[in-house]
Amino acid sequence: MASNPPVSLESASARSHRVTLALFILSFFLHLAVVLAIHHYQHPITWENGSIAQYLYEGKGFRIDYFGLTAEPTSIQAPGYPVVLWAFWKVLGQTPAAYLALSATQCLAIASMVWPMGALSRRWFPDAPPWIAQATVVIYPLYLWYCTRIHHTAFVMALHPWLLWTWLAWCRRGPWQGIGTGILSGIAGLFQPVLLGVFAICGAVLLAGAVLGRQWKSTANLLLAALAVVACLTPWTIRNYKVQGRLILVKSGMAKEFWMGNNPHATGTGFADGGATEVTNAYPPKAFALLGKIHEIAMMDALDAEAWAYIKANPQKTVEMTLKKLLWFWTVTPRDLVRSAQEGESLTYRAIDIGYWTIVVILAAAGILTSRKLSREYLAVLALYIAVYSTIYGMTHVGQARFRGEIEFIFLFAAAAGFYAVLNLFSRPSGAST
Repeated sequence: MASNPPVSLESASARSHRVTLALFILSFFLHLAVVLAIHHYQHPITWENGSIAQYLYEGKGFRIDYFGLTAEPTSIQAPGYPVVLWAFWKVLGQTPAAYLALSATQCLAIASMVWPMGALSRRWFPDAPPWIAQATVVIYPLYLWYCTRIHHTAFVMALHPWLLWTWLAWCRRGPWQGIGTGILSGIAGLFQPVLLGVFAICGAVLLAGAVLGRQWKSTANLLLAALAVVACLTPWTIRNYKVQGRLILVKSGMAKEFWMGNNPHATGTGFADGGATEVTNAYPPKAFALLGKIHEIAMMDALDAEAWAYIKANPQKTVEMTLKKLLWFWTVTPRDLVRSAQEGESLTYRAIDIGYWTIVVILAAAGILTSRKLSREYLAVLALYIAVYSTIYGMTHVGQARFRGEIEFIFLFAAAAGFYAVLNLFSRPSGAST
């Protein structure tokens, strides 16, 4: 009896590309359908990004009314998204069409995740079909939701797997790949500087390994990547120095977030009990007595000093609250401590949030435990993400889905492997030997 001829690597690769392209198209139109269904673009909330973009649109520069001083040059926000929003306004005006076009661009960014998700899945869990991880990001609830927000989160979510793939698999191939990796990382940092912590450590570890292994070409490419990151960030850092009189890499808003998580009335989230009011409004810090009298950077210094004074006076309470925040960050925040005002999506979609995250965690644990050859690299990257984001949000506050949502993709590779293990378990013929 003749056996079927083996499938060539070329045909397997071509089939994989077709599947990925099909999932990309499906993902884009699915996310766009959600955008059209919610039609947020008619009257969107643009938050601080919109306030800054408004001044840019009026030709007044990167400014905001934030601490009582009108149109003060600001470093409170990373520049990436305000500039993007301003650019769409310049082309389409401050119209629903501009917000719809921006949302569609966010849909494209999220849809593009299928490529690095597939590549990283093959790298870390080669026994599991990569289409499982790819299909997961197509239907992932948070990605569907954040395409409808006029906020930088969708772009940050999309950039994470691309950045990880470039650093681990692409950067060391040649000098142009190294420069490209650095440029992409620098641009991403101008949208969300928190991610720079992950990729700075990742790049440093890769560089140390290349040097110890005497891999001089890889070393040179990694150094080029680092230089490209610096080159991308430096113009904005210089601008911040001129405006604020001190070295601020990307943004200065950390002090306010730090105070929100460390004060006598801190709840662990950014909101007072009930979730209707931000803690800074419900229980204003002492520094707010100076609103309208001092500049942004002086206010940040005052908030930072106030938070540290509380920590030093209440070390036990600080430790207890930090542990609560870490628990809530990786599980679920109490219902009465998340935002209930304005859009209130934390309550509206609470059941969905708890449900999908529970499934992801269970499947990820199954994937790690059942993997026949568990990737040490994957475990190291997973640990790095957990450590960096636990540190940042343990110091500040939790309770918004986007905080953890930016990095939930890293669990989806193990979850895909766990799902595949479950499929194999249930597809095994009854009575088959183990």
